[in-house]
Amino acid sequence: MPAVTTPFPLTTLRRQAVFYGLLFAGTGASLPFMPLWLKAHGMSAGQIGAILALPLLLRAFSGPVSGLWADNFRLYRTPIIGLALCGGCFYALISLGDLFPTARFPIYLGLFALAFSCMTSIAPLIDSMTMQLSMKEEFTYAIPRAVGSASFIVANITIGFLLLVAPSDAILIWIVVAALLCGLCASFLLGQHTRPDIAQDTQREGGVARLKVLMRDEGYVWLLLAVGCLQASHSFYYAFSTIIWKERGLSSDTCGYLWAIGVVAEVAFMAFGEGLRRQVGPWRMLVIAGVFSVLRWSIMAFSPPLWLLYPLQCLHAFSFAVTYLAGLELVHRLTPKGYQSLGQTVNAAYANGVMMGVGTLASGGIYTLLAGRGYGVMAVAALVGLLCGLRLYSQRERLMAASV
Repeated sequence: MPAVTTPFPLTTLRRQAVFYGLLFAGTGASLPFMPLWLKAHGMSAGQIGAILALPLLLRAFSGPVSGLWADNFRLYRTPIIGLALCGGCFYALISLGDLFPTARFPIYLGLFALAFSCMTSIAPLIDSMTMQLSMKEEFTYAIPRAVGSASFIVANITIGFLLLVAPSDAILIWIVVAALLCGLCASFLLGQHTRPDIAQDTQREGGVARLKVLMRDEGYVWLLLAVGCLQASHSFYYAFSTIIWKERGLSSDTCGYLWAIGVVAEVAFMAFGEGLRRQVGPWRMLVIAGVFSVLRWSIMAFSPPLWLLYPLQCLHAFSFAVTYLAGLELVHRLTPKGYQSLGQTVNAAYANGVMMGVGTLASGGIYTLLAGRGYGVMAVAALVGLLCGLRLYSQRERLMAASV
């Protein structure tokens, strides 16, 4: 009897891509639209800012803790399932704030911090898993992540249209369902892949001891600084670009097109830039990301005309995507054996969490003082990241030898 085949078999690459799609479908609703939900439920601008910033700042603690906790499990998927289900439940509990009107702010503050921390802790774990499996099965690890970014765009657009006919509560329902689906689907999508990166001796070490080993690694610390400064340089862009563009007379749909072009450029590079990444290598790619970041924010500080904004938005592929992918690969190369998953978690917590949170908090004051010239401050932050990247590049052979 001939073997039964399916026209679209669920390979490991496709399984990872589907999971990234589910994960970022929730993020595509949470990041752009959760502030709208909070405003509709009585939160002031200051309260919304505090609610959004708290989990970013807490990642200095939640990131390493979640990474150390995840290292206790043999299967990659086990902590991911737990985090997704907990995140969905915490998001669902946020709705209880309506039952206690006088205590809404602390309820929203605490539950959103817990929910957001759970969901963002999944990303470095799935990144580490995808990196390991891509090397084992020889597929391009950036492709599943590109599917996640595309899902972010689709979710963003879908929610936008949904809100034309549905109340703001549809936002929270979408986020809860997406999180719970991540947890429920991870058990069969991600398979029973074991974690080869946990060395037997490190399993017996305490969490503090393992963190000390990681943070004593010179190359890893310089990488944290480089990636952190380059990613934090986007904080002013995320917080105030739309406001600045609208003040210059651009319409809302034009602002939307500018945002979309940046994300499309990011997705395109992740999906089709593998040849360039392999040829240039992560060390040079990090330096290239730094150069284009400094260039992007320096030009943005001089209020460029609309025709120039479009190519500048395309540089998001370098300032963000290249930084992200180079950092992901260099974390894997520079961290001691047995610490790759923890290294990815700590990198995500500080580069995309703490430093981004600090940058977001500082952006308000920068905008008040400098308005659109505030991009110049981001250019300085990117320059620091570039200098750290150059130092890593100059010391790459010695640092690689030390990490073996």
